[in-house]
Amino acid sequence: MSMSITRVDVKLVSSKVDLLTGLARPLTLAWVANAIDSSIAREQVSREVPVDGVEVVEWMSYATADNAVLEAMEIEYNRLGSQVVTGSGDAYIPGVRVGDLRGSSVSGYIVISMGYGEVITPYGNFRVPVRGKTTIATRDLLAWAAIPYVADVQWILSLIQWKDLATLPVRQRVRFASSNGLVAPQFFSFVSRLPLPLVTFVIRVTSDREQEVVLRGRGTRGSYETVLYETKFRVEAGENEVVCNIVGIPFVQSHTVEIQPSDNTQTVLDSFEVFPPV
Repeated sequence: MSMSITRVDVKLVSSKVDLLTGLARPLTLAWVANAIDSSIAREQVSREVPVDGVEVVEWMSYATADNAVLEAMEIEYNRLGSQVVTGSGDAYIPGVRVGDLRGSSVSGYIVISMGYGEVITPYGNFRVPVRGKTTIATRDLLAWAAIPYVADVQWILSLIQWKDLATLPVRQRVRFASSNGLVAPQFFSFVSRLPLPLVTFVIRVTSDREQEVVLRGRGTRGSYETVLYETKFRVEAGENEVVCNIVGIPFVQSHTVEIQPSDNTQTVLDSFEVFPPV
């Protein structure tokens, strides 16, 4: 079997940049303003709970802001009948564990000297660059990790694991969570119920600025590392509609769809329709 993208059309539906309507709010950190990028939430956290170097230290504001953004995204994704788990904190002390993921408990000094921190998984360790991010797609594991902050002792590790994928179509808004400009992808499951040689995706995304978005088809659970197709397209600031034709020989098979916006953007998935309807 083979699959490919034969057409990608993008049009601007509205220049209005509406990033928060319909999105969830964090429950645990309900006092933190809703945000797509945690750097915005961190500004508020730092104002309301200033760093004093004794009871409140700098890494806490990073972790608090990341947890607020990640929890809200978790609520949005899970209301689609799926399951994603998230978390952020100092990977050294007290450590970070999310689902099947955990951070390597070493000091920030060691992370700085190596240039990366490690995420420990059932399928080995994966490196996350200092102030960078890593997507983990292997076998039945889909995950994402970011390190937005490193000091001599503490370092922040933010983690996402998609344990049960939302099935297309999607008709509720879901954010692409961003840890201080490091934007996470979203993953969805396309389930083939008819042997169709062509399927059309109609994707609506709202972006705060012009950017490049990557659309990638992956294997299903057990073969997430397999890339079936990949394309890039540019969207403008505002609400955009993207139409893609997916062709399969002999038919479009069930697979996983990955959408990855650019870093330093604020992006929301408004909807993801499939034609013919599934």
